[in-house]
Amino acid sequence: MYLNLLGQKASKHLTDEEMGRIIGVSRTSYSRKIKSGRFTPAECFAFCKYFKKPFEYLFAMEEDRSA
Repeated sequence: MYLNLLGQKASKHLTDEEMGRIIGVSRTSYSRKIKSGRFTPAECFAFCKYFKKPFEYLFAMEEDRSA
């Protein structure tokens, strides 16, 4: 769903468990959130801070990228 977020995950060789740790949830909860796209504002902020990327970049939707 969030290709840029997943790209950052891949470039840093992070596991789902590590991604969950960044936002303070379990691996299972992270897996559910990435599939549903339902992150809280605090979780989005944590990812932006960790990856040092703006929200608009990390959470761009596929349809946003084609415009």
